[in-house]
Amino acid sequence: MFPPKTSDPRISIRLAAGALALVVLAALGWLVFGREEPKARQPDVEHATRPEQPAPRDVAASPAPVVERPTEARTPPVASIAPSAESLPPSHPISPAHERVYRENYLIGQLQGAIDVEDAAGIRRLLKQYREEYPEDEQLLQEGYERIADCLEHPGAASRAEARRWYDEKQNRASAARRAVRLICLER
Repeated sequence: MFPPKTSDPRISIRLAAGALALVVLAALGWLVFGREEPKARQPDVEHATRPEQPAPRDVAASPAPVVERPTEARTPPVASIAPSAESLPPSHPISPAHERVYRENYLIGQLQGAIDVEDAAGIRRLLKQYREEYPEDEQLLQEGYERIADCLEHPGAASRAEARRWYDEKQNRASAARRAVRLICLER
C-alpha cells in the first residue's frame, strides 16, 4: 500500500510533499464545491400566481394561495456611495517641470530609435536638438551619443579610441548611453 522505504531522504520528502499537496487540494475542493447542498430550484413566483388560461367558471376551485415576494435588502445606488467631486482633493497638476521631463524622455527615446537603426545623421540631428533644450546634460548622454554617431559615420581605430576614452572615464559610468557605446563602438 505504501511505497517501499528508501535510504534517500529526498525521495521521502518529495512523497510527503506530494501527499500534503493532495490533502490541500482535496480540502480546497471540498470548500469550493462540497460545502453546501445545491438548492432545489424555486418556482418562479410570477408564473405560479398567474395561470396562462383562466380556470373554467363552472368548476369550483379553491382560491390560489397568496404568495408574498420576499423583500430584498436594498442597496444604495452607486452614485450615492461615490464621493462627490467637491469632496476629493485637487488632482495633481502637470507642471512645466513635468512637461520638460516628458519632452526629454521623448527625445531620448527618439535618439535610442536612431541608434537602433544606426542612423548617424538622425542621431546628430536629434543630439543637436537635445543639446539646445537640455544643455545641463544631467544624464551624461550628449558626449556618449556623439561617440556613437562618430563610430557609425567613421568606423575605425580613431573613433574606437575616442569611444574607449569616453567609456573608461569614471563619471560616464552612470550614463545610459554607455551600453550603446560599448555595443556599437567597442564590440564590433
